Amino acid sequence: MQNLIELRHILHAHPELSGQEALTNRILNEWVKQTHPDQTIERIGGHGLAAIYKGAKPGKRILIRGDIDALHIPEPNDLPYRSQNQGVSHKCGHDGHATILCGLAEWLGAQRPDQGEVVLLFQPAEETGQGAQAVIDDPQFAQIKPDAAYGLHNLPGFEKGQIMVKEGCFAAASFGLKLAFDGRTAHASQPETGHSPSELMAQLIHHLEKKREQLKAVKPLTTFVITHATLGEETFGVAPGHAEIWLTLRSFNDRNLELMSTEIIEFCRAKAKDYLFDFSFTEHEAFAATNSDPNCVKTIEQAATNLELNLGHLDEPFRWSEDFGRFGNVCPIGFIGLGSGLEQPALHDPMFDFPDDILEIGMTMFWEIIRLELEEPR
Repeated sequence: MQNLIELRHILHAHPELSGQEALTNRILNEWVKQTHPDQTIERIGGHGLAAIYKGAKPGKRILIRGDIDALHIPEPNDLPYRSQNQGVSHKCGHDGHATILCGLAEWLGAQRPDQGEVVLLFQPAEETGQGAQAVIDDPQFAQIKPDAAYGLHNLPGFEKGQIMVKEGCFAAASFGLKLAFDGRTAHASQPETGHSPSELMAQLIHHLEKKREQLKAVKPLTTFVITHATLGEETFGVAPGHAEIWLTLRSFNDRNLELMSTEIIEFCRAKAKDYLFDFSFTEHEAFAATNSDPNCVKTIEQAATNLELNLGHLDEPFRWSEDFGRFGNVCPIGFIGLGSGLEQPALHDPMFDFPDDILEIGMTMFWEIIRLELEEPR
């Protein structure tokens, strides 16, 4: 395991933002090539990498996914392998997730499945919700389109090595919504000659906050939060002519998310028309709900039981979003939560660091899932 720990530290020291994972791709490529896969796709969905290991006989194709991108968060901890990319760090544990797949690559290189295929997918751009869809839209995806796919995320606040599952929604759907209102600027000494959206903006924020309170009663969870608002420019000489309100919308149900979004957009469009403002909107960083297939959950449960691991079931989904959900439009998916420690700092916390002592547990879970999925029926 020491070589894998050293690899994880190398990845941690060289984090890259979503869509910029060129060095990460090269590091992973060098590692995977040493395991002699039957086929590699070195650039899929951008800086993604797929390694394919084929059994002696035909069978199902199982995809195991690990994400590889980092976050725009400075690293304050004094680690010997601390980030060398200023302002960027692995504060979600994707360095650990990718390393788990590298460990699987070692095992698969030494022992192919008896039948079927295993695809190890190192996916880029998870944090922006763009990577999974980019992989699926890539023409090369036809070569690895799976019969089932499994993913994993470490979970701070849960015992190290505990396996958490949930049938159906594991993590919420979400996306960013930018609402823009345009009037006309004016000299600050003559604001009456312009058309400022300040009053409209104040009314909309008040309405949206009231709407958010009402949504607390909606089940399953369907809500939003105002994350940013801007009015005019940073100047004392110009009365504003432009305003923006940014929201993050979130739901455990994709359809509810769509309905909430439509209601907000149409309300803002009508108000803008009443006040004679031009209105526009754009959507950003869209994540589908991550819905685990019942049969895939049973396989995860069986794997954890066979390995005598601590198995738990979530009472409700996580509010955060996970790009892995997009693969649910392609095939049945199963998502695993891997406990990373009761005292572990939260995901995206500046002090977060993936614990090396759960790497092997993640590897053995995926290895047992592969065995269960590809073993010959008796």
